[in-house]
Formats: sequence, C-alpha cells, structure tokens
Amino acid sequence: MGRFLLFLVGLAGLPLAWALGRAFLDGLAAGLLSGATLTPGCVAFACGGAAMAALYFWKGRALSPLYVFGHELTHALVGLCCLARVHRVSVRETGGFVELSKSNLAITLAPYCVPLYLLLALGFCAGARFLWPGHLFWPWAALFGALTLFHVLYTLDALLTVAQPDILEYGRLFSYWLILTVNLLFANLALPAAGLTAPGFQAAALLHRVFGAYATLAETAFDLIPSREKP
Repeated sequence: MGRFLLFLVGLAGLPLAWALGRAFLDGLAAGLLSGATLTPGCVAFACGGAAMAALYFWKGRALSPLYVFGHELTHALVGLCCLARVHRVSVRETGGFVELSKSNLAITLAPYCVPLYLLLALGFCAGARFLWPGHLFWPWAALFGALTLFHVLYTLDALLTVAQPDILEYGRLFSYWLILTVNLLFANLALPAAGLTAPGFQAAALLHRVFGAYATLAETAFDLIPSREKP
C-alpha cells in the first residue's frame, strides 16, 4: 500500500481515534459514578500503575532493557505468526533489532500496539484462577496496573526520544494513528473486563461516539461547501 494512501487512511481514521478516546472516558466516568473504581481490584490496579509511574519518573529508563527485550520478542513472535523465519535477534541496553525473512505492517508496528507482558500476565492469571479458583485476585490486579503503565510509559519514551525506523517505514501519521487506535481499543476492552462498566454499555458508548464523530465531520464538510443560489 502506497505511503500516500496510508496517509489518507490515517487522516480518515483520526475521528475513530477521537471516538475511542471519548468512549474510554465515558466508561471511566461511569465507573467512577457507580463506585466501581473503589473495589479492591480497581484500587490494586491503580496502586500498581502508580508504583510503576513513580519508578519510571524516579529511576528514568531503569527498565529499558526489559522493554527492549519485549519489543524485539514481539517483532519475532508476530513474524512467526506471519510465517516469517527469524534469522537473528539482538537485544542491548540501548536498543535492539530482529532480522526476519520478511516484514509487513503487523510485524513492524506490533510492539507499539501489543502490551506483550500484560497479555502474558493475563494468561498466567487465567490459568491460576482455573487451577486455584479461590486465590486472591487483587495482587494480579496490581501487576496488571504496573504492566499497563510499563507499556504506556516506555512506548511513549521510545516514540518520543528515539528516531524509530518502524514509524518512518509507513509514515508518521498512519503509524501514530494506528498505534493510538489499537491501544485505545485495548483500553476500551479493559473497562468491562475489569468490571468498571457493563460490556453492553461500553459497546453502546463506542458506537455512539464513532457515529457521532463521523456525523460531525460530514456535517462540517457539507457546511464548508459553498451553496449556489438560483439566479
């Protein structure tokens, strides 16, 4: 797909990213008003996130090697899913790279969109809850909060402080739009999964915001078209 076409896709998708952000805030506000955010799991999630944020701003890039490892591992795993051969993986404190037999959009941008460590933790938690139904959930919620902030903070750090060839390959606008959209989609899915909102409520909020954003865009576009008066 040509760079110009990707630019147009990203431009046309900006209202979608806006709508996803608004729907996430709608769900978060509903959770706050209903008191769902005061449950032990939500409090633990917030504490885990706050602890990771404090560690990041106190120690800077102390966990960068861990992030780089996960970043390159995601490239490799998505490459394997796309039937690519992994020739070499290099991970260093200052950066890393993966040599694959082929590349595509999913392989290139997956590490910025997919919270690998969080997904692994979710899988382990699901297995633990299946094997030991009575175990405490709030320690897992604290871990989920820490890993969520880990993904957000270190992804932003990587995007804002280092010239990423992955971003340049498909154009800045399209790449940033896709990364933001996928992460906001994960955030919207996380709200009902955490019990902050009902799935039906979040789906309705999402549809309402998406249709509203594009309806407003269409209305604005029609208003900009000069009207022709009959002589």
